[in-house]
Amino acid sequence: MKSRWVNRKAILGAGSMIMAFQVLAACSNIQKEAANRPQSGVTASAATGTTVSFKTGNKITIAYSSGTCEAPTFVAWKKGFFEAEGLQPEMQKMDFNTLKNGIATGKVDATQGNFSWFKPAEQGLDVKLTGGLHAGCIQAVAPSNSDIKSVKDLKGKTIGVDVIGGGPMITLSIELKNQGIDPKQDVQWRAYPSDQLVTAAEKKEIDAFIVWDPVAQKAIDENKYTLLLSNAKDEPYKSGYCCYSFVSGDLAKKDPEKAAAFTRAILKAAEWVGTHPTEAAQLEVDNHFVGADLATNEKLLKNYYWRPSVNGAVENAKFFLNEQKEQGILDESTDIEALGERLIFKAIPDFNGR
Repeated sequence: MKSRWVNRKAILGAGSMIMAFQVLAACSNIQKEAANRPQSGVTASAATGTTVSFKTGNKITIAYSSGTCEAPTFVAWKKGFFEAEGLQPEMQKMDFNTLKNGIATGKVDATQGNFSWFKPAEQGLDVKLTGGLHAGCIQAVAPSNSDIKSVKDLKGKTIGVDVIGGGPMITLSIELKNQGIDPKQDVQWRAYPSDQLVTAAEKKEIDAFIVWDPVAQKAIDENKYTLLLSNAKDEPYKSGYCCYSFVSGDLAKKDPEKAAAFTRAILKAAEWVGTHPTEAAQLEVDNHFVGADLATNEKLLKNYYWRPSVNGAVENAKFFLNEQKEQGILDESTDIEALGERLIFKAIPDFNGR
């Protein structure tokens, strides 16, 4: 009996020691995990599988305005593309003027924008283009009962836009010039809020309009408007970009790795939208990001050209810089090469889906 008791004590003692070692090991692992857990400005990047240290912390303020074409921004936000790059996004909805001020004052770190940003950059706004997202999302239309059936018919007409000097106006001005129509002398431009353009056309205050999606597409589908120009269908626009990724100059200078993380995230999201347009359209509608119904939204996203790139965007930006100088939007004295070098920031070398 004594021998059995001794053996039992020995077994229990050994078991206790094993359990103790296991507890110590577990505590050690917890301590190691805590040490490796992302702290302020330090995070594990899914892109590289390594720890990334952001100089300014992992929070990033991203602005949006709620357009169909901002699907990459919304997908990167709601599908976790920003978080996968180690970023903690703080999303803010704002209009263009508020956004420009936010970029200038450092209150906004990044956004999705277009070539209308080139004029503010010329005027001194420190904003950096980091990549191209897609082509499409601008359409010119006219009432079906009018005599306007093509861009050539716009000579002498009044054209509605959402913003004087904005992306839609720049696009149509290029096409007017291509058709031998002087966009300064041969047409008149009037600005209205996007959702009032159809009403303005119905009241005959304007003869046609060009605007961001989904307003023009809804006019085509619901009011049987005639399509005059689409940068998702017509060259040279569909071979380039209408939407780019931008970061503030302040972010590019102070934290280029964070600028790179944002660029990777939104370009990956753009690639995802291109292969999942229905799901992306549903996400925009479910979260009330856009004013279009699911069918319209899906149709638009499927018609866009999704080719996220850095180098492609650089070449396309040169096209719009030259066109805007020819139109007189950029000053005659502006050095296009110098402006391009100041405007473009290659946060990542290029994009190939990784």
